[in-house]
Amino acid sequence: MVLALGSFLVVAAILLPTYVAGNLVKTPLDQYTVSVATSDNATVFDVASLQVQQNVPVEATRTVRADPEKSTDDVVVLDEFLVLQDARDDKQITYSSDRVGLHRRTAEAQKGFDAAVDDEPTDHEGLIYKWPFGAEKKSYDYFDTTAKKTYEAKYVSSEDINGLEAYKYEMQVPAVKIGDLEVPGELVGSAEPAVTADRYYTNTRTVWVEPKTGVILKGQENQSQTLRDASGADKVTLFAATLTFDDQTVSEAVSLAKDSISQITLVSTVAPIVVGVLGVILIVVGLFLALRRGGNSQSSFRSTKHSDSRTPVRS
Repeated sequence: MVLALGSFLVVAAILLPTYVAGNLVKTPLDQYTVSVATSDNATVFDVASLQVQQNVPVEATRTVRADPEKSTDDVVVLDEFLVLQDARDDKQITYSSDRVGLHRRTAEAQKGFDAAVDDEPTDHEGLIYKWPFGAEKKSYDYFDTTAKKTYEAKYVSSEDINGLEAYKYEMQVPAVKIGDLEVPGELVGSAEPAVTADRYYTNTRTVWVEPKTGVILKGQENQSQTLRDASGADKVTLFAATLTFDDQTVSEAVSLAKDSISQITLVSTVAPIVVGVLGVILIVVGLFLALRRGGNSQSSFRSTKHSDSRTPVRS
């Protein structure tokens, strides 16, 4: 019994960092995170006055929460809500939403699961909101919800973020048309009283990722949106800012990553070692007991045989 239990524990120790860890280390189905990015000197187009305002303090709050009922063992469905506000009076500048299913280990977007951007059905590809467990120093495809396209996020370097090593990735979103807007013609150099101007978007996104967990510790976006005239020249800046995670968001992300690292280490390293050592000890004890029982049996047999040889033969 002891020998069998020891053998079982050794096998379990082998499976823990491979099969078991692979099934346990996944994005949780109860995920809920709030991140805040700020800028003190944004350029914002005020619709009411039709004027471009400079040096506006803004705050972008992103909430990401899982939908457990629509998720599966392998896919977590996430809903994201992003609100951009004027920090002076909390006046909303823009609002957007996103829904996507992500593979719980690779973080790759999955087909289906009612994926949509601003309630419009939209296929997602690549990563979004997190990196895979065991992120590598290589390029990844990352989905941009504003452009509704996937771009390459290139590994740049490794940096320290609040005591954790982070992989830094950068992606460039070149100028891309994201819609149009009807405005007074004079805004874009037209003599017409009203024209429909093309709306363009660009962004340089930088993220710092904790590689073991795929948690984004810090994020920064240098983005702009403009209106173009009929010739394709930028005429009006609707929004321009470099938005960066605030200190509290970075601190909370680091804490989340540290907790996840501890859990991963427990499952993939500590538990296998403890279980494996215990299994080996039980195997040794089991073998010792088996040999001891075998020795006692032979001794008893020899003793019985000697005693019989001295018994008188009766006729």
